[in-house]
Amino acid sequence: MALSTEQKGELRSLARHGEPGYLRIKALALLNVDRGLSVSAVARQLWVSRQSVYQWQQRYGAAGVAGLCVAPGRGRKGTADLREIEQYLRRSPRQFGLTQTRWSLAALAQVVPSLKGFSAFGVQKALRRAGYRYKRGQPHLHSPDPAYAEKKGRWSKP
Repeated sequence: MALSTEQKGELRSLARHGEPGYLRIKALALLNVDRGLSVSAVARQLWVSRQSVYQWQQRYGAAGVAGLCVAPGRGRKGTADLREIEQYLRRSPRQFGLTQTRWSLAALAQVVPSLKGFSAFGVQKALRRAGYRYKRGQPHLHSPDPAYAEKKGRWSKP
């Protein structure tokens, strides 16, 4: 693979400042192969497979820097049904036989069929993908004392 001066400059810039970080590794691999190092030596040096380096060469030759980016839709697909989660969130937990009035991560994992077996963190990630943020409820301090509001005002924020 012979790189032009423009391509070398592009790859050097990418090797120094490329975001995300995996682009830096790919750019370094291509620059080292162009310098005359063998694909095996470059792969060993960067802790990747030879096949990866060959693929990066092909993709860069065909599509330039865009060919080095990871294509969307790769990786393991989520098993949580985001529309189903939304339907459950819009209803009270009491409608599903729970005694609480607000959803907790554990309660969602227990009730929502597509979240069965998820850990609390897994439920939180599924909520984030669905566009929701999980916030814990804040404790509400209440006293039967009629002068409580006045006393509380002295030490709490308005």
